[in-house]
Parts: sequence; C-alpha cells; structure tokens
Amino acid sequence: MFGWTEFFIFDTLNLLWLALGLFVAGVIEAFLWKTKVFQLLDTPIQTRWFGANKKWRGLISLPIAMIISVYLLQSIEIVPVPQNAVLFSDFNLWEFGLLVGFIFNLSELPNSFVKRRLNIPPGDENSKLFYFIDHMDSTYGVLILWYCYFHFPLHLILTGLVVTPLLFMGATELRKKLGLK
Repeated sequence: MFGWTEFFIFDTLNLLWLALGLFVAGVIEAFLWKTKVFQLLDTPIQTRWFGANKKWRGLISLPIAMIISVYLLQSIEIVPVPQNAVLFSDFNLWEFGLLVGFIFNLSELPNSFVKRRLNIPPGDENSKLFYFIDHMDSTYGVLILWYCYFHFPLHLILTGLVVTPLLFMGATELRKKLGLK
C-alpha cells in the first residue's frame, strides 16, 4: 500500500509524462502556426472579451498538434511501467488528443475575460498572481476533463492541482528560451 508521499512522487512522474504530451504538442503547434492555413486563422476570437492574443488558430491547432503528440508518445510506450501508470496508449488517440488540446485552450478564455474587465493587458507578466493563474487555468481545465471524462484517479488529480501549474510555467519558460513562444 502506498503512503501519500509515494503517491505524490508516483503521480508527479506520471504527470510529467502526460505533460510531455502537451509540451510536444506546443512545439508542433509553433510549426503549424507558420503554415498558410493557420496564418489565415491568426485572428482574435473576440478582442473586446478576450484580448488580441486569444486566436482561432490556437483553438484549432492545439487539438491537431495534441493528436500528433499523443500518436508519437503512444508509439514509444513499449517499456515496462508500474501497473497504476496512466499512459497515452490507454486512450483513443483522436478522442484524447482532440479533447485535451481543445479544453487546454478553451480553459484560458474565462481568465482572459476577467483580465480584460480588470484592464490587465494580454501577456502581462508583472503580476505574480495573474502569472500563476495564467498557468493554472488551462491545466486545471485539463485536470477536470481527466477526472470527469477520462476517470483519472482522484489522487492523481489532487497532485496535479499542485504540480501541473508549475510544470506549465517551466514549459512556458523553456518554449520562450527556444524561441517557440
């Protein structure tokens, strides 16, 4: 029987694996945005409500990129893993990729709406609180999806409440350093 420390460590490693899917999708997405099709979608969803940075290309490109990412990661899930691990191969590639990619970006919209009402400019990283919330909204949206739709274990979701915003902040900084954001 696992204690809470073992669950936290195991769940954190599992979340790292699952977050890798979103990170890889984010890299793929950066390349998709350079194509003519996605340049046509480089228009704001609703500037007054969400600001100029929330664009149609993101709502469409991340689900597509997530499908590609899940496919790539499913293909390397051949090594033995602990029995309770959540793997990409446990899910339908299309269903998991589309839903996670779409919910990740859709979950950003309420936060953007509130920030526009508070006159906080898009991409403003001056407020540590809003920087954290910016990295919490998408990840919490995905955690809700994982729990309610994909029936991930509650202990994994509870660990995710702490770990995933930190992973997302790290991934954002890495994408900036790589020139992908």
